[in-house]
Amino acid sequence: MFGKLMLGRYPQSWGALSSEPRTVIRDSVWGDIALYDRELMLIDTPPFQRLRRVQQLGFLSLTFPGAHHTRFEHSLGVLHLTRVVLLRLLHLPSCPDLREEDLSTALAAALLHDIGHYPYSHAVEELELQHIRRHEDIGKEIITSDPVASILTDHWRVDPQRVARLLDKKALVDGPDGLFQDLLSGALDVDKLDYLPRDAHYCNVPYGVVDTQRLVLSLRVYSDPTQDRLRLVIDEKGIGALQSLVFAKYLMFFNVYWHKTSRLTTVMFLRALQDALESHTLTAPELERCDDWSILDILKRRSSPTSSSYDLLQRIEGRRLYKLAVEIEDQDEGFDWLAALKSHPAQRRQVEVAWAQALGRLAKREVAPHHVLLDIPEPKSFSVDMRVLQRSDGIVPPVLTPWAHTSGLGNDDMARFHRYIRHLRVAAADKQLASEVSRHWPALLEVADAVIR
Repeated sequence: MFGKLMLGRYPQSWGALSSEPRTVIRDSVWGDIALYDRELMLIDTPPFQRLRRVQQLGFLSLTFPGAHHTRFEHSLGVLHLTRVVLLRLLHLPSCPDLREEDLSTALAAALLHDIGHYPYSHAVEELELQHIRRHEDIGKEIITSDPVASILTDHWRVDPQRVARLLDKKALVDGPDGLFQDLLSGALDVDKLDYLPRDAHYCNVPYGVVDTQRLVLSLRVYSDPTQDRLRLVIDEKGIGALQSLVFAKYLMFFNVYWHKTSRLTTVMFLRALQDALESHTLTAPELERCDDWSILDILKRRSSPTSSSYDLLQRIEGRRLYKLAVEIEDQDEGFDWLAALKSHPAQRRQVEVAWAQALGRLAKREVAPHHVLLDIPEPKSFSVDMRVLQRSDGIVPPVLTPWAHTSGLGNDDMARFHRYIRHLRVAAADKQLASEVSRHWPALLEVADAVIR
């Protein structure tokens, strides 16, 4: 059954959606993906075409040369998997009647789920500056404005506001939209089902393998009696496949996403961007419209050759990257209060400047204010908020239990995994300076403490 659904053609029962596809593209992960007239209308809009120039993994291509894939093909993959899952759910006795408008809303949200992403994907949002909006909010604005909104209204026959709400994890939705929200951004969502194997494929690593077929066939629909909401749950036969998904995510963060070289490059870019925003070299609205190509060009053209932004970007382009000086694990002194600087970028910058000044005195050399940087990866969750439908002997009806009870992996276990791989890193402009940072680290911790207090 699963193999027959992989092309993603709509069944005849979907009325107007069952016309022949306009074209079929050959995706490197999923094979043939059918695209229809209304989907091509959205794909051909300027906001969606911008995603061709936004790399999925940011600066990871400096370490994994094949990782140049973009948010564009990822979005097509998510659309494809959403079709596959919806076709599967419609075969279930527990699935309620879904109107063509409901299905179209879910498919539109799948295709547009990343349309608001910044250049270099998640890196920009890691700054957590007040005027840096969430990519979901930017996406909502794009979806509810022309040309996207008029295409959704006139050709998809759906409400753009409803599509936008599905992509907001903070929005409370009910009815079938609760089911669609689980599908798009839940514990077992089509986003992860695409990006994990796709990223592993382009990075040429074996860590992101996911048993997609087993997971899709194990999905069930549950009507939550405590609220007017449909939930996505998993049959107990899919526990092993879901465990493999969780470990695939963990291994990809351990081996790929938080790779040292990528993180050091990212922190260089973020400091260049932060300094450019604070000096009004670039505005936040301009940043939202940029892609990977244009952001570096704009920053270099507008920045003074003597500025920190210009120096950092020149180093990135020439792959003259900062060197690792100190790696701080969660049990090390200073981890908690340095990690707390994640939400205080201005104060983090003050600490970095203070470190540079202190090193100038201690090492008796000139140290520029941007030559020592602190990398603080954003916290990630490996916990699974999903219920498992346990079978019975036919006399007692099936019951729902938390995934932790049936898998043996609770939130404490997941938090331990997270603590093990999330390290803070102090980077320096050259090997000699990195050595000085390491040698004077106790004194630099006191400097940071004085700034924070």
